[in-house]
Amino acid sequence: MNAKLMSGLDAINDTAMSPSSVGSVMDYLGYQLAKMNDVLGLSGSALCVSRAGHLLDKDSNNLYVIGAINAFLPILQNDAATALPKRLAKLVQHCFDSKTHYYSSKDNLMYLNYSGLESLIYFESATALEVSEQKIAETMASQISIGLENVNLYSKLKTTSFNDWLTKLPNRNEFINLISAMKTDLTVRKQLALVDLSHFSDINDGLGQDIGNSLLVAVSKRLVNSFSDGIQIGRITGDVFGIIGDASFVAPHIINDLFREPFSVSSHALLINVNIGFYEIQANVDAIYQLRCANVALNHAKKSISKNAAFYSPAMDDETRKRLDIIRNLQHDFECEKLEVWYQPQIDLLTEETVGVEALLRWRDSKGEFISPEVFVPLAEYSGLIVEIGKWVLAESVRRLKVLIAAGYSHIRMAVNVSVLQFRDQSFVNYVKYVIDLHGIPPKLLELEITESVVMDEPEIVIQALNQLKAFGVHIAIDDFGTGFSSMSYIQKLPLDRLKIDRSFVKDIDTNKDAFIAQAIVNLGKQLGLITIAEGVERKSQASQMLKLGTDEAQGYLFAKPMPFSDLKTYLLSHSYQKVAPDNT
Repeated sequence: MNAKLMSGLDAINDTAMSPSSVGSVMDYLGYQLAKMNDVLGLSGSALCVSRAGHLLDKDSNNLYVIGAINAFLPILQNDAATALPKRLAKLVQHCFDSKTHYYSSKDNLMYLNYSGLESLIYFESATALEVSEQKIAETMASQISIGLENVNLYSKLKTTSFNDWLTKLPNRNEFINLISAMKTDLTVRKQLALVDLSHFSDINDGLGQDIGNSLLVAVSKRLVNSFSDGIQIGRITGDVFGIIGDASFVAPHIINDLFREPFSVSSHALLINVNIGFYEIQANVDAIYQLRCANVALNHAKKSISKNAAFYSPAMDDETRKRLDIIRNLQHDFECEKLEVWYQPQIDLLTEETVGVEALLRWRDSKGEFISPEVFVPLAEYSGLIVEIGKWVLAESVRRLKVLIAAGYSHIRMAVNVSVLQFRDQSFVNYVKYVIDLHGIPPKLLELEITESVVMDEPEIVIQALNQLKAFGVHIAIDDFGTGFSSMSYIQKLPLDRLKIDRSFVKDIDTNKDAFIAQAIVNLGKQLGLITIAEGVERKSQASQMLKLGTDEAQGYLFAKPMPFSDLKTYLLSHSYQKVAPDNT
């Protein structure tokens, strides 16, 4: 017996094995049950039952067989109430109900409860155990229950690290491991796809996060059920799923077909559009880099007007690097005060007097050549630089406006463009008021220009901010009118003073090609009580036609190009044009 006691003590120490040294809870228990049999000199079957369905990804709180050896191995992971022989099932339930051990001539049941994790170890014996053997078994079982809790915690941590909590799919970390495993066997062409759910945030905002989460689960189930076992699915970020496998199956037409039918979520039938980025798996390329390339392709797919899928090419990286270089250089030059504000006069079509100027941001490269605002302004918005740059443009424009007022041009207004990102800045309204007060100019001489897209992106925020500024006395103009997809309900809510007719409707106005559109915009402006101004007027015939349609003002190369402030002062002193007479033909 002393030898058995010594063997029992060694076995007890062995139950403290590191949880990371075993693959799973079932592996751990199989090892320990076999060790217990060995110490006690037994050769029969043994099992562990626990009220822990979560260890087996079960939803219920029933008793499950979570460890087994010998004859009980076939019922591993099954519900104990139905899988065990009836006599044994009753004994197990009795021990759980009474929270006690049970010993007989051949049955040995030890009830365990560590940190709230209830479990029971059962093993067979040919004869009744001696009291000393029971003590060894109970001590070993107690240590096993502690180890079981540790393995349970380790398993949870491992699951959290490599599995998505919501869909149970591999998360980004595990998906990268799957890419690494996939690239070791390229006997057939393998492809990686990233699938982004379009406008998913609208579902979260409009229907609630619970519906959004249910949709993600529904999407994950459809993806898993639609592909064979050789295709791996993962959830990479909130609304982006990853698919990797045989390129003949991971293809645009197959993935798109999966989203043609709506998803039934609660009482909603949600039809989802997707964008897809593809990358062909390479054997000698880092897995993280391959995932990044697929993401680059996905971003290109999002920007495409005609297609929702894009395949990665190195040229995409070149384009991305150019964009980053522009953003980096823009930030550098802004910090070094190299940006400029130029001014383009706005003319009254009847009197040809200059009634306003529009402030326009200009940026020269290292060679002194101008970079188009159409290139750098969207990137300034994308990077968030537009907020600080916009503040500077506003302050610089108001400072110059004060100089004009002091020179006697107290009737000239200053128009400044505003981005939607500036409206999202909670300090924007107060900053506008601060700049006006700082320079002591009449608020009515400052006009903020917004585009239709700004209104449609954040209608409530924009309308609220504009109403505050309008109450302060600032004038408001809507720029590029007619090029977006405006909602008239929003347009009517805006506190507008001026409506700018986009140059695309002015370009061929003298050939009557776009006269009916321009006329409709002018009529709308009049009905709303707004002043109308035509942009991009380059020919006198265009100015005459716009005047005939009833347009109030114009700006364009016919009258003046954008110019530095020093040239603007000269222009205001000396420049005049023959009045534009209506064309009565």
